[in-house]
Amino acid sequence: MPIRGGLPPRNPRFVGREELLTRVRDMLGNGPVVLLPSPDHQLGGTGRTQLAVEYAYRHADLYDLVWWIPAEQNAVLRAALAGLAQSLGLPEARDLNRTLGAVRDALSRGEPYRRWLVVFENANRPEDIMPYLPSGAGHVLVTSRNPRWTAEVAQALPVPGFDRADAVDMLRARAPELSLQDADRLAARLGDVPIALDLASSVRTATGWPAGEYLDRYDRRAAELAFPTPIRVAWGLAADALGEAAPADRMLLELCTFLASAPISWRLLWAARTLPLPPEVARTVRVERRVRAAMRRIARFGLAGLDPSGERLTVHPLIRGMFGQELSSERHAELQRAVRGMLAAADPGDPDDPAGWYRYAELAPHLIHSDLLGGDAEEVRQLVINCIRFHFSRGDHDSSRELAGAAVARWRDGLGESAEQTLLASFHLANALRAVGRTADARNLNLRTLRLQREVFGADDEATLATANSVGGDLRVQGHFGQARQLDADNLVRYRRLLGESFPTALRCANNLAIDLRLLGDFRGARALDEQTLRHRQSIFVDGHPETWSSRAALAYDLFGLGDYAGVGAVLAGHSEQVAEDHPFALWAGRLTAMAAYRRGVPEARELATANLAAYRRRFGDLNVDTLATAVSLANCVRAAGDLTGAHELLERAVIRFHAVLGDEHPFTLAASAGLAGVVRAADRHAEARTIDEEVLGGLRRSVGADHPFTLSCANGLAADLFAAGEAQRARELAADTLRRSRVVRGADHPDTVACAWNLALADQDEAAQQQALAALAKAYGDGHPIFRVTAASQRLETDIDLPPL
Repeated sequence: MPIRGGLPPRNPRFVGREELLTRVRDMLGNGPVVLLPSPDHQLGGTGRTQLAVEYAYRHADLYDLVWWIPAEQNAVLRAALAGLAQSLGLPEARDLNRTLGAVRDALSRGEPYRRWLVVFENANRPEDIMPYLPSGAGHVLVTSRNPRWTAEVAQALPVPGFDRADAVDMLRARAPELSLQDADRLAARLGDVPIALDLASSVRTATGWPAGEYLDRYDRRAAELAFPTPIRVAWGLAADALGEAAPADRMLLELCTFLASAPISWRLLWAARTLPLPPEVARTVRVERRVRAAMRRIARFGLAGLDPSGERLTVHPLIRGMFGQELSSERHAELQRAVRGMLAAADPGDPDDPAGWYRYAELAPHLIHSDLLGGDAEEVRQLVINCIRFHFSRGDHDSSRELAGAAVARWRDGLGESAEQTLLASFHLANALRAVGRTADARNLNLRTLRLQREVFGADDEATLATANSVGGDLRVQGHFGQARQLDADNLVRYRRLLGESFPTALRCANNLAIDLRLLGDFRGARALDEQTLRHRQSIFVDGHPETWSSRAALAYDLFGLGDYAGVGAVLAGHSEQVAEDHPFALWAGRLTAMAAYRRGVPEARELATANLAAYRRRFGDLNVDTLATAVSLANCVRAAGDLTGAHELLERAVIRFHAVLGDEHPFTLAASAGLAGVVRAADRHAEARTIDEEVLGGLRRSVGADHPFTLSCANGLAADLFAAGEAQRARELAADTLRRSRVVRGADHPDTVACAWNLALADQDEAAQQQALAALAKAYGDGHPIFRVTAASQRLETDIDLPPL
């Protein structure tokens, strides 16, 4: 049996369609196939989905994997594809788009399954699924109501109604006692349309109406309509019969018709118990058992599908449309208000908590069909905001951006630009824009949102502070580390005054301020703050909480920056093993371990760094800032091992990508360029290295100042370039100035300060100073470190740059 995912249950009463099934099989050999309504049934109801389901079961033995993808809404489509990634053994990336691209590529390569079938159900916008369509030896089957599919994307196969023989067989399969003559009369009246035949069979079974009585009722109902069609008449008879048998069930079904075609959980319907509803409906939804019984009765009348577990109803789009056309404007508004309230009542809250994500996954598909964005209640709009955050938290940044963008546009018009929830949605939109790479748009939106929040709610409002934190992130991305520190320091004072220093939000702000300090080279200040934050988080969170891991990794970075390479391992020991190997904390820990191993002279450092870079690339892609920083760290190992070509390739590629992602003047771009100069210098191309270093040093002095560790490392390299060029006086002045600054900034005992001292002593041919530097190096690194092979050869020492998290 193939691995299956999302495949609906097989219809045990499926009949006919032999020719169509054969054509589907034959056409799939030539590429994707899309099942469309036939020209005489453009609204559907001809059984396209049932045909796809039957094909999947009937030909299951041809495939190693069969996966069903609901594709009517992008967010649901992407979530289903993410589920497929797990079955393919693919690591989950923080950005869901990377995961989905990996799914497409794995299927196209036939790894690990060469024979596969992927079905996209209700893909009504070809452009939505085209980025995810795999090629290769597998098959893609699509169902759609939209005839706008080109032959380049998929081969169209119209699905007509039944022929008469199949229609009769279907009716008699549902009611074996039905005579051939009666079945033929029913099929003729129902136009051989599958959905109409199914409704007629269901209502006859539920009510016990003989064929003659059903036909009489059918004719009377048709006579009442200006434009009777088999589907409309059959629907009307089923809806009326349900209303007569169980009025509360019909009202409940009317609520369902304001929801999407996605499954409707009993939990959602049960949430309506808190709403002011008519007494009979209120009694039904008050108790879980009654809700489930009502769902079974609705399904019995053929007006919705019920999954085998009895947990979820699915209402066909045509059924939803029929109910909508029957409602007066007043009734429509009343039901829509109730549905919005029901959805809001089902909101589990805390969209950052993965434990509640399955609840949001049940609610999110229904937001658009219920027009939740148009709700006038605050709790309704809050559900929209929580769903925006849910999409973001689970890595679906595109869905988060789409929903946030729609909310901001709608609420600016309806509530005003400065309304609280408009500004909240704007804050989340900026986060999503930044996540998808639109950093300039995110920055501009955040600044506008922060200005309005300060004007309307004040600088100490919690939402204002959250946006200010986000602006701090924008400033870091821009390379304005000093401005970010000023803003985050002010935020921290306000957070602590408002919430106390151990409140989780205040701790996040403290974490951000420590990031700023680290980026500015103030590792002592960052360490003090990170140690305090870690203590607080350990006291309020359970072991293994992501925020505790984050603080532990931050503290390890501080120790690395202070030159305590052994301390890095002590902080991380025994903790990274508690999480998956592609978890962000595991990746941070892996990078720090490799960086510290290199500084301690461990032979396996290069191997560790290589594996860590591969893991970063799988999780975050080649253009992620952390991935590029990891490439810089690996290049340090590679250069030290003597592989100058490999180091040059890594750094050249990183510099180009930093230019593209962060810009020419960003400190990270400049720092990576300084590393590239070190590789060029190691190849004895001193003039070329000098050109790079002089440009980089000027940029770093402008952006982060003359005392920043990045600047000092670059200055140390430029001094070597000048010595090689014979400019001894200028070189010595720069080397002496760099040493003086390093002693103040990093401390006299810091390994990089000692390296600068060795370089100056070597230039001065001062043997006493050289011996003093060698003793300090032995204290910092221990005996037998590879660095002493360099000093033994009377060569200058590089002071490598490792980029901290941005």
